[in-house]
Amino acid sequence: MTGPAEGRPDIAGTITFFYYDDLDAAVRWYREVLGFEPYFNQDWLVLLRITPGQSLGLVDAVSGSQRPVPGRNKGATLSIETDQLEQWHDRLRAAGSLGPDDGFQPGCRGRTTEFRVCDPGGYFVEFFRWIAPPPPP
Repeated sequence: MTGPAEGRPDIAGTITFFYYDDLDAAVRWYREVLGFEPYFNQDWLVLLRITPGQSLGLVDAVSGSQRPVPGRNKGATLSIETDQLEQWHDRLRAAGSLGPDDGFQPGCRGRTTEFRVCDPGGYFVEFFRWIAPPPPP
């Protein structure tokens, strides 16, 4: 018997897509507040590199295969693992992107310390650091 990844074709990277009524505001926020740089830019789609092999795709409300989900629960969260949690918190505070309840919280049933912010389209962006990490892959 083989493991689930054994014999699996290679994966070059992943892209998570978020959909926006105001694409320009989302692109500005991810560039100016988080510092993500676009590497592909069309009038309806912007791809931003997060780390090598991991990207975020920002798509306008009408040109992509999906549509923005109305309301506060978008059904998706961008989770960013970092050992520099306090520095990210300071950066977001300085940019005016923290709300009154955006302090550090326990997460993942006590395995992480985290905080969340909302981007201009209402998607949660979560920053976290492991306290008790899962076993290595």
